[in-house]
Amino acid sequence: MTTKEFRQIVREKWLLVVAFFQLKMDGIRLSLAIFMCDALQKARNKRFYVIKNAQDKLIWVCNDDIDQMKKPRRVRKLIKGELRVIKVSMLPKNISHNDIMKMCLYYTPSSLNNSDGLSPAERMKKRQGWLKYMERIRMERLFGKLKAKK
Repeated sequence: MTTKEFRQIVREKWLLVVAFFQLKMDGIRLSLAIFMCDALQKARNKRFYVIKNAQDKLIWVCNDDIDQMKKPRRVRKLIKGELRVIKVSMLPKNISHNDIMKMCLYYTPSSLNNSDGLSPAERMKKRQGWLKYMERIRMERLFGKLKAKK
């Protein structure tokens, strides 16, 4: 085995170890987001959701935040060398709170005395789905790095 082959093997193993710990951190981030939603729900007595944004990061929002995300904002954009102002919203106007509940990773009960939150079985299913999604994303990035170095 040459030194170059040995370094390649070590690099591959090291990237797999890094990917493993990144996946563990993704699980911790999800647990932290759930904890924050529960704490905010106890403080404000509103329903909170854990959703992912466009960069695959977890954010927690309430119904008021969702309504604000539906409103269009003016954004400056360079189109064909010309600076134009366009209106962009983060969420479609026709999305409902029920749709948000279906696509979110976690949601709290609507009030402190309610029990209409996510059941433990659904919570585990959504958590496993999120971790599988992040594992797929991480492995695609990892194998992309390995192919680029060869």
